[in-house]
Amino acid sequence: MRVLHVNTHINVGGIGQYILSLTRALKSRGVDCLVASSGGDLEPELNSRGIKHIYLNLKTKSELSLKVLKSAFSLTDIVKAEGVDLIHAHTRVSQVASFFASRRTGIPYVSTCHGYFKPRLSRRLFDTWGRKVIAISDAVKIHLEKDFGVDKKRIELVYNGVDTYRFSASYSGEEIVKAKKTLLLKDGAIIGTMGRLSSVKGQRFLIEAMKYVISKQKDAQCLIIGGGMEEKALKDLAKGLGIEESIKFTGSNHRDTPLYLACMDVFVLPSIEEGLGMALLEAMSVGKPCVGSNIGGISNIIKYGVNGLLVPVRDAAAIGDAVLKLLDDKVLSEKMGLKGRELVEERFSLDSMADKIASLYRKIACGLAHEN
Repeated sequence: MRVLHVNTHINVGGIGQYILSLTRALKSRGVDCLVASSGGDLEPELNSRGIKHIYLNLKTKSELSLKVLKSAFSLTDIVKAEGVDLIHAHTRVSQVASFFASRRTGIPYVSTCHGYFKPRLSRRLFDTWGRKVIAISDAVKIHLEKDFGVDKKRIELVYNGVDTYRFSASYSGEEIVKAKKTLLLKDGAIIGTMGRLSSVKGQRFLIEAMKYVISKQKDAQCLIIGGGMEEKALKDLAKGLGIEESIKFTGSNHRDTPLYLACMDVFVLPSIEEGLGMALLEAMSVGKPCVGSNIGGISNIIKYGVNGLLVPVRDAAAIGDAVLKLLDDKVLSEKMGLKGRELVEERFSLDSMADKIASLYRKIACGLAHEN
């Protein structure tokens, strides 16, 4: 079976990492995958894993862009040339392009809803979710049903999965010390986060919280993994608070995220909205105690006081208090780290995700899934 994954780009980030991990796992299950996108940082990793990448000029956020229509024609040619059996779209614009390509070729397509969309009338009337739509969390499933009226029979709830072998706590003390030096981190507690730098990810609230944390533990530092449009604004915020020397940014060119996560003492996901929280799951897989906003998919993952702490959205003071609570109580931190790892292994493993999606693909190929 041959599946074409379509995305806007293949850069480091939640969806890019999802595609990278999923295609590799599906390959070992007899599903031959290829990826079409406008390219990005993860292309070399795709190639090294034997996953073919095909350039598609789809770098736009507008569903009405001419690039979407042109991409639909390009996808039609790719489907025919590569003998594709199924298309899997991962963003709204790729859904629209896949919709037209599917109509022109007769090849079915599915989509994954990785987060939240604005419930515009056009999106309710123009159904481009595909034969089936995969919801990555309970919160996203409810979003699809309530905001877009998607029939629950068309929705497959498949939690994002983490490569628990890659994201493990198996680094030596020497490796962590070396990584900290590379990241220009000094001695002291490391509080970190990971994700694209955008307002919806709420990194500004973590930086504001660090002002308070540093007032209590002067050697504390913050490691922010990822790049994006908000980087300058966040750096300016840190400078304005007088803590710029204690806030470290990796930028978008980072590869060894499991090792960077292993350097942290506490992981924080301060998102304003979040479909599930892949970075949170990866931090848990590495065994880190976590703090997260009490919203969306994050609240599906964190059970307060068991595997992490939940805080109100946009509440820097609450983030600061939660971080200090974990830094001051090593026994609690270690317990939560272990419980987080157990949760990922039980419910959010890459193997579980790949098994469910491979099964869905085969049902559709055999005509067992409901028609649009």
